[in-house]
Amino acid sequence: MAALLRAAVRSDIRLGKGEPVAMVGAGPAGLAAAHDLALLGLRPVVFETEPVAAGMLAVGVPAYRLPRELIRREVAVIEALGVEIRCNTTVGKEISFAQLRREFAAVILAVGAKSSRALGLPGERGPGVYGGVDLLRAAALGEPLNIGRDVVVIGGGNVAYDVARTVLRQVAYDTARTAARLPGTWRVRLVSLESLEEMPADTIEILEGDEEGIERRNGWGPLEIQRSADGRVQGVVFRRCLRVYDEQRRFAPVYEDSVRETIPCDTVLLAIGQAPSLPFLDAGGEDIEMARPGWPKVDPATLATTAPGVFVAGDLAHGTRLLIDAVASGKAAARSVFEYITGQRIRSEIVETHRVLERYQRERGYEALRRVPAPALPPEKRLESPDAVVELGYTREQAVLEASRCLDCGVSPVFDGARCVLCGGCADVCPTQCLKLVALDSLSGREDLAAAIESLLGGEPDLSENSAILKDEQRCIRCALCAMRCPADAITMERVIFESNWRRA
Repeated sequence: MAALLRAAVRSDIRLGKGEPVAMVGAGPAGLAAAHDLALLGLRPVVFETEPVAAGMLAVGVPAYRLPRELIRREVAVIEALGVEIRCNTTVGKEISFAQLRREFAAVILAVGAKSSRALGLPGERGPGVYGGVDLLRAAALGEPLNIGRDVVVIGGGNVAYDVARTVLRQVAYDTARTAARLPGTWRVRLVSLESLEEMPADTIEILEGDEEGIERRNGWGPLEIQRSADGRVQGVVFRRCLRVYDEQRRFAPVYEDSVRETIPCDTVLLAIGQAPSLPFLDAGGEDIEMARPGWPKVDPATLATTAPGVFVAGDLAHGTRLLIDAVASGKAAARSVFEYITGQRIRSEIVETHRVLERYQRERGYEALRRVPAPALPPEKRLESPDAVVELGYTREQAVLEASRCLDCGVSPVFDGARCVLCGGCADVCPTQCLKLVALDSLSGREDLAAAIESLLGGEPDLSENSAILKDEQRCIRCALCAMRCPADAITMERVIFESNWRRA
């Protein structure tokens, strides 16, 4: 498949000769790097400690948000390019990092930040207290979940909601299967340091969590986990948080110590961040310097570590971010590895073209259409199965209606100053008042504005006798009324097209 794709691409890049490259971690970053390296003629081999590929997509994102069949299909496409994925293979156990460096031309570390961070609270160590990502992994792999029926989740981000909603589903499902589902027999509470307005979780996560019965407590910081004489969790002591961030939006919580509350529970789940785990570097990675404990020192341009032939991607490159950031860094690491092995530097060549759209017009009333919410499974149905997908997707009719709301920002009116007769008709007809005709002497701007005026009008023009059309791009709805109104055909609706090709630098 990789050979067929390469044949369809015009490029002056000389492909590799099958040099082997190791990826440690089969998450989005590792798979993205492997995908591109396969297309570039190298032989990528991905080592994954879990029994399934895709990293946190498979063992972190719950199945109710991301169907597993979709993940399997995406991974199959990458394998079809010739990428070898070795699951159940832990670097440092089944194979050492030193062996990887000996047997492969380069190594990309893409292990991600998969270890739950601890808070260091009194009573935190012991049974009944778990990391949030550890619970998500166990649920994804079908491992037994040793959780109680009165659960407190500490955290306010998307992962905290993934954890809380997963627990809710698992407890409800187990209860239903044992025919013991009675009101008040289980409870899941999410306690966040931030206020509702400051919570980092997506709004849809908060709304759906509320719908499903998660009890949310905002503005409380944990102080202590209480245990009984035999070591069982009995509750968590919280204190009121007055402020989370300072005036510069830096994390600097301020508490009211006199206002405390103890929330009884039998299980505590911590979802307050993740960190990477790199114990395998002890044998073979001694020359990799650390920027701070657990985080390698990385060249931000090449993603290279201080060890020759060792690169990073994903969370190790930029901290915990979004999936798309991990994919982008994996692709960047692949380009650096290709240059390291073959000596060829790759650059992106972008060509911009404009295509005039004759008689362009939009549907009547398109700008007034209201957003169609994505259909979702009713809350009472979501807890019937841990894998029941919440977002159902649009019907064909709904999808067409929603797509028709798009303002199509790739299309824009283009003004020809040589034809313009300054009648002002375009500004008069604009429904959003995004156009304005002004004299040049009323404008002030940077040096590029002065340079543009000089290139068009010459050395010392009389600015009061010349005009400009100002356009507010944020208000333009691409209705084309200005182009229809113009009596001099000075306005055309044009589609801007960008084409990106990779070339040797």
